[in-house]
Amino acid sequence: MITKKQLNLSPKKISSWLTVIIIFITSIVLIFVSIFLYKNFYQTITQSKKIIVLQGKVALYTVDIEKFNSIIDKITEKTQPKKINDIISPFR
Repeated sequence: MITKKQLNLSPKKISSWLTVIIIFITSIVLIFVSIFLYKNFYQTITQSKKIIVLQGKVALYTVDIEKFNSIIDKITEKTQPKKINDIISPFR
């Protein structure tokens, strides 16, 4: 069993180690708080500033959804392959 004399612990050493441990834990907590604030507040603010800048570059006219959908339907009709049913087979 280890006794107090073998470890040679004095109140001054205990106090200094306790101070070092408290400083270490405090710095870790500050790092985690800084990371949390950066991710949840700073990045959100910068993204909202980007959105405000992009709002000035958005088209000024609204899109007619019915016309848009009809154009898309016509394009898909043109790009679909045609069905060939009435081909005379030369191998009959």
